Amino acid sequence: MGQRKLTINLPNSADALHNILQILLQYGLISEKKAHNIEKEEIAKKPNKKSRWAQLADEVHQKGPLKGKSEEFLKMAREFREDFSL
Repeated sequence: MGQRKLTINLPNSADALHNILQILLQYGLISEKKAHNIEKEEIAKKPNKKSRWAQLADEVHQKGPLKGKSEEFLKMAREFREDFSL
């Protein structure tokens, strides 16, 4: 039987990619070295997607609304934390 090519659009999820590569390894359709290289390349290609909190932190840092008021803000944050209760 002749070989055929199969093109796979790799998933965005690192876990899903790992699972697909494990299945290909299990059936002997890909070498372990090739699987490792694919996983390494795909993870390196994808930019680290920041969480919404990290994006917000970056935006706040860029705008700098607390310039010159950081000590005052920290004092207020500590007071809030100490007085907070459910």
